Parts: sequence; structure tokens; C-alpha cells
Amino acid sequence: MPVTQADFNLQGRVDNYRERLFQLLTALDAMVQEQLAALNREKLGGRGRVTYQGRPPRWTLAWKNKGHRLYEVNLMAFAQGGAWVIHGRMGLDRPFRNLKSIRERDETALRQEILDQLATDEAVL
Repeated sequence: MPVTQADFNLQGRVDNYRERLFQLLTALDAMVQEQLAALNREKLGGRGRVTYQGRPPRWTLAWKNKGHRLYEVNLMAFAQGGAWVIHGRMGLDRPFRNLKSIRERDETALRQEILDQLATDEAVL
């Protein structure tokens, strides 16, 4: 499901940032979906399902093991100032500004967060 302008759950004086935040969220969504889909193919053999929820922006990669137990990788984003801060349950908490100069670093950090969550859940498998 693509990002829409209705995906805002923003408080305070954000009118000056709204368009910029929407552009950042659109770019962040594409990056997160790409990384989740790639790791779903590589690590889970494509058996996972990637979903997006709008408020707050949240991405989930869910899969079942052979015993039919459900596992999930979760990432959320929060608006702070003129950036989105992406948060993962294993410790990722960094601003996303969609700068070409640090794009690779953002992708690497995001990929590691997803791998850490996968490894934690797969250890139980």
C-alpha cells in the first residue's frame, strides 16, 4: 500500500514541514519496502509478507515457521522537526533525510536492523 498524505499523525506546529515530511516519508517507504522485500527473498525464501500501516507509519515483515508460529520484523517512523526518525525494536533510532551522501549508510543501518530482528526470531525456530 503506497504512502498517502493521510498517513500523518502529526502534532504541534508542523505546517511548515508537512510537504517536506511527505516527500521524506515517500522516499523512506520505498527504501524500507525495498530492504524488507530483499531480505524476505534472501533469508526467508519469499515466504514472508511485507505490509505498511499509515498511522504512525509502520512496516512489518511477517512469516510463519514450520510449526505455524507467526514472527514479525517491525519498523516505525515518527516525525521530528523536518525529518522522519525511523525506529526498530532492536535499537535503530536515526533520522532519515534522504540525502544521497548518506543513503548507503542509511540502507546499511536499516538492513542490519532487519537482520538483527530476523536473527532474534529465527533463533527460536
